[in-house]
Amino acid sequence: MSVIFNVKKNTSFIIFRFEGKILSDADLTIANEVLSSNKNWNIVFDLSELSHTNSSGIAFMVKTLTKARINQGDVLLLSPNSGLNRLFEITKMQEVFSIVDSLAAVDNYFKK
Repeated sequence: MSVIFNVKKNTSFIIFRFEGKILSDADLTIANEVLSSNKNWNIVFDLSELSHTNSSGIAFMVKTLTKARINQGDVLLLSPNSGLNRLFEITKMQEVFSIVDSLAAVDNYFKK
């Protein structure tokens, strides 16, 4: 596996932190298992330590956003690096997701 994944639960949202590279659907097996039993659909993908993703990672994020919105939640992208920001510009993902740069911004977003 190329990515390390961990979860931190908060009362208002859940943070999924990714480290490394997402190179295939297999890299997201554990993340998908955690999401399948999820009850809180306010989700933050902490991308501060993710150096690369391909279409598998983008598809995972979009599918999660769809599930979250069906369940009256939302997904935020936290602190993507410049390479990921460029990828999100090319794929127009910044028009689909809210992208924030701090946990304070996450707190403010989910308090509204």
